[in-house]
Amino acid sequence: MKFDFFTFGGSVFWEDVFFYKKWRIQRNCYTKRYRLLDSWDIRRASGTFEDCQKAFIRYIDCYEITKQRGDMIVLLHGYADSKNIFKPLWRRFMRTKANVAALNYPSLVRNAQGVAHQILFFLNHIESINKVSFVTKGCGNLVLRQMFNLPLELQTFRQNMRIGNIVEINPVERRSILCELLVRCKFFRFLFGPFLNDFTESGLKNLPSLPSECNVLKIFSPSITHRIFNKLLNLLPFYAKEDVESLPNDIFIKGTYFTPLKNEQVLDFTIKFINNGKI
Repeated sequence: MKFDFFTFGGSVFWEDVFFYKKWRIQRNCYTKRYRLLDSWDIRRASGTFEDCQKAFIRYIDCYEITKQRGDMIVLLHGYADSKNIFKPLWRRFMRTKANVAALNYPSLVRNAQGVAHQILFFLNHIESINKVSFVTKGCGNLVLRQMFNLPLELQTFRQNMRIGNIVEINPVERRSILCELLVRCKFFRFLFGPFLNDFTESGLKNLPSLPSECNVLKIFSPSITHRIFNKLLNLLPFYAKEDVESLPNDIFIKGTYFTPLKNEQVLDFTIKFINNGKI
């Protein structure tokens, strides 16, 4: 097998469209070219999707990659994040021998609906999985809702897989005053990408809901950065704080880190709900 080169994992311009035992096939959102990365983010093949699939099949025998089967947990990061934010949660899930796919998507280049097509492509190419659950962080919940809102005839994965439990960590549910201001400027729309509009009132107005059969838990744990930012916004004369509608089962945990995914309570509740469907 030919050795290629190390990559940074494609957290900006690449989207994961295939995942198998930490190996992934990524598509460049500009050139539409595909590449195969191993579990160390080393590029092993490139070309078309079929070229990368064929190369991966050869590596299965070479590295004796075991077959993944059973259930899968898909992790969707937030805006301007990458799959690496899920490392603490991913390690905890791996102790349970679960199939865990932490996906990269180009949030600075695509909007929620565009990413939804990527996630759907990924799910439609999964084999030997009976049930798929989801953990979203931040605007990952917008991507998931848009994905389930795509025509059912496109969601072929649902013919072979059941939808498991869903945990939304700090989901986006109300407009961002800052994004309302930034989206008016062409320069900031170019700099921050089309996802910026998904955080505005018009972007959230017609946001679809998750399927009624989904078992969902929302965890709110504002980070230290978020709390400081909100305090600064409260000083502005035009800023009006809006209350978020909460449900009886929603969980509120005081944030003590710069990311909620380092909070042990958040991790414990997430893993328990994904595995058992209740807390």
